[in-house]
Amino acid sequence: MESLKKWNKRSEKIWLVISIISTISAIYFSLVDDFANNKAYYLLTIMSWGIYLIRRGLSKRLENKKQ
Repeated sequence: MESLKKWNKRSEKIWLVISIISTISAIYFSLVDDFANNKAYYLLTIMSWGIYLIRRGLSKRLENKKQ
């Protein structure tokens, strides 16, 4: 069970990094392209933040069930 906790923390951190990078990229590409046809970048940003928040919630739920 300890290895599962480590993997949850790792994947949580990985998705946080992906979310931050995608947010910065979406803002950068929007500024460079004058906000033309950048909906896909923002969709990917929202999806990555959603996955991060789901992972975070599941790890919190797992910790609460252990106690």
